[in-house]
Amino acid sequence: MGSRVSSESAGPAKLPIVGTTWYRRGPAYWLRRTAFAVSMLIVAGLMFGVTLDAFRTVVGGLSDGWRHLCYGLQAVASTGAAGWGWASYRRKAREARARAASPAKTRRLHDSAQRRAPGLASAGRLPALFLLPFMAPVFAWLLGVLVAMACLRELPSEAGAREALNQV
Repeated sequence: MGSRVSSESAGPAKLPIVGTTWYRRGPAYWLRRTAFAVSMLIVAGLMFGVTLDAFRTVVGGLSDGWRHLCYGLQAVASTGAAGWGWASYRRKAREARARAASPAKTRRLHDSAQRRAPGLASAGRLPALFLLPFMAPVFAWLLGVLVAMACLRELPSEAGAREALNQV
């Protein structure tokens, strides 16, 4: 007599951010995706605001002509960076969906990125303080990436998990 565990299917794989809700794509799935996107947009928007405030403080002592020139350059750089972030994320997501990694590989990649993140964050704190007034384009790029991520119909990890589930 076979064991009960071996005769039952394992079900859909648990993915980062969306868990197992990606399989049915019901209200819980869209709630998780929306909550993640909104929370990341709020954090990035707050950082963008802090950066703009620091920039205003730095250029506040300049004459009107120079200050307006700096504001214009900052606006052009931020707008360009937001568009670049959108386009680069969409291109990377399209390439990742074409490669469609298995759920196990997706989990390994996610875990390795989580292990690297604290060290990278620590290394970037001091330079970020000095560059804070000029970081608005960086946060604009991040906002572009986050909006592109929120607008995707299917995350690359979902495509890989769906393909792996269909192969079973």
